[in-house]
Amino acid sequence: MRRKSMTRAIACTIYLILTVTCLHADDGPPLSHLDPHLAAATMSHMGAHPEGLPPAALLVALGNGVDGVLKGVQLADEARLIDALTRADLHQQILRVGVGRSPRARAALIKIQAGDRAGGSFSIAHTNEDAARGLAAAFASPLQLSHVDLWTVVPGATMVGDQQENLPIFSVSTSRWAFEEADARAETPSELLNHLSGVRYSPILLEYATDAEAAANLPRSAVTQPALADDWASLLDEANSFRTKSLIASQTSVSAIFTGNRDRPEVALTIDDGPHPMVTPLMLDILAREGVKATFFVVGQKCEQYPGLVRMIARAGHELANHAYSNRRLSVLPADEAWAEVAACQQIVERLTGQQMRYYRPPGGRCSPHGLRAVASLGYTVALWSRNTGDWRKPAPEVICHNATAGLMAGDIILMHQGEMCSVRALPQIIERTRAIGLEPVTLAQMGSNGGTVSDLPEQVCSIVNGEMLGEE
Repeated sequence: MRRKSMTRAIACTIYLILTVTCLHADDGPPLSHLDPHLAAATMSHMGAHPEGLPPAALLVALGNGVDGVLKGVQLADEARLIDALTRADLHQQILRVGVGRSPRARAALIKIQAGDRAGGSFSIAHTNEDAARGLAAAFASPLQLSHVDLWTVVPGATMVGDQQENLPIFSVSTSRWAFEEADARAETPSELLNHLSGVRYSPILLEYATDAEAAANLPRSAVTQPALADDWASLLDEANSFRTKSLIASQTSVSAIFTGNRDRPEVALTIDDGPHPMVTPLMLDILAREGVKATFFVVGQKCEQYPGLVRMIARAGHELANHAYSNRRLSVLPADEAWAEVAACQQIVERLTGQQMRYYRPPGGRCSPHGLRAVASLGYTVALWSRNTGDWRKPAPEVICHNATAGLMAGDIILMHQGEMCSVRALPQIIERTRAIGLEPVTLAQMGSNGGTVSDLPEQVCSIVNGEMLGEE
């Protein structure tokens, strides 16, 4: 019965995706330029997250895409990494590897299909061993990697293009120095992971693992909470409580920032849609070398999947800001869903880092008056931008830099994303060009504290945000 229910859920979700794609084919861009399949979630958020996936559904063989195991960012480097990982004799199948470079660093991602090769069973001990072996092999390779992200995945309930969605159920992110320090102190794989921060074990892995006793001895830093999407109904119940609805209705003014103080030689550098394996560490390396602090607008679901990366952003002293839980556009959501999206991201970031975020950026840069009231009820200032790099379209780095800096003025807010290597390559150019014209990149909080925040009626702020001045995110 559970298998039939799962099949129906997948079929219904795919049908919704196809329907929404058709509806928007002639009406402009889809609801999310990054994840078109999220369009279906505007109808049923939980439709993309069926609970209690049976083991058979979790072990469907995943493909590697059109370009095979190598991601295709740095093919020669990726081939060397695969060679090193093959010799590591992992228990689970390698699905994809990627290697990216910034001017002075290399980072790698390693994606593995969960389930032992022999029988497909989940094993916490084997997961730990594969993580330790995979990290050791990657850092010992000739690539001189500065950072590695390793995670295991199972099939999700939706399709992304013609590929089955991959749902991460284990992840670990570490720099070379942190790995070497942990490796020197550890005698077993579990001890090694004990010394790394933000190792994630999904409840799916813990529930179906054959060695349940190992769940009692997870690393001290282990993150094991279920995804908030699995209990979305509870968030909606809170959103629809008398107290929350009254608070939302009482918001007669919304704070927003479009630009900062034009009299100070500063611009805000803001980076959306992370954390992202490989891309986020490379951006952090560039920012550290340049002595720049930025504002990272993070997506709650990605923070759940890669807690080590969001903690890395926080430890580096950058500002974290709210980009909703699942990147759904505020303009198409009722007030309770809008409130839940913002509140869910807030809960996750506070739990992982202890930070209270100050700014919220609506995905796609579109909103509604009732959505803005929901945002304001949670104490956020709505943060927009005045310089759109358009990097999500994946142009050349030189084009991204030009979009960011041509005519750049004091007080401008630069919008970037952390999803593609073109953004990594453009980042040092943007910093160099910004400084060459006498301006310094800063966080949004620093710029906001120096002036630029305005307050107005939700309807008025909405009309400005949804106007033509911002363009597509």
